Order: sequence, then C-alpha cells, then structure tokens
Amino acid sequence: MKYSGKYGEYRVLACLLEEDIEAYPAIRHNQCDYDLTAITNAGKVVRIQVKTSELANAATNNPFNIDRHYDFLVAVIIEPQAGAGPDGPVTASSARFFVLSRDEALAIKGDCKLLGLSQQRNKVFQVKDALLPFEDQWSKIREFEA
Repeated sequence: MKYSGKYGEYRVLACLLEEDIEAYPAIRHNQCDYDLTAITNAGKVVRIQVKTSELANAATNNPFNIDRHYDFLVAVIIEPQAGAGPDGPVTASSARFFVLSRDEALAIKGDCKLLGLSQQRNKVFQVKDALLPFEDQWSKIREFEA
C-alpha cells in the first residue's frame, strides 16, 4: 500500500471518533513527535503516535523507532485479505489496532533499538504475542488521567 502511514493515521482518527473520543490531526510544524491529539474524559490533551505496517511485507518484523515524545502509541497492522494481491485493495476489516501507553511500548521494545510488530512462525506472518493484550484498547486513551 503506497500511503499506509496516512491510511493508519486516518483510520485511528476515525476509530477514536467512533469511540466518542474527541480527536484531531496534529499540526506538523510544531507537533512533529506525534500524529494525533485526543481529549480524555478528564479534559486532558494526549498525544498519539501512529505506526502502520503491512503484516506480510519485506521487513523481517516491521520495526519502528518509538523513542519520541507522545503519550500513546497506536500500532496499525494491515493484514492481507484473501484474493487481494500485494498492491490490491485493503478493506477496513483488514486493519488491526494495538493501543499502548508510551511506557508499555518501551517495555515491549526492551533493549532493542526498534520495536518489532510482527513475527514469522512456520513461514506465516503474525502479530507479535506481546501486542495481543493491547488490541482495541481505546478506553485507555479515553480514561487517561496522568
């Protein structure tokens, strides 16, 4: 997918709005460490970094640098659909969302330079097990108070 980064950002923005979380795109010239802002139930502005990757691509584990200033990381993983070619259309149902606080993302990354999102088992690409508990955890953003 040619514009997977923008696709991921707008899909996350749509998901936040669908979850009744007020959200906006970040202003690039003075908010370069994150992609979106959201307003919590407590009225706090939170910064959201979005990282998007296609599950079965040439990268070994879809690694990203996550050492930036933000409150939440949302990893968007696009899974190929049956019958879709490598450049074929991606449907809304093919995207999965993993919502992590910055501390949770850094803990999963550990001592590695980059955060890997996927792994290959028996020649099949899949989301890393460490990310699975964070799937669709939008309430973490809504209820964030720190």
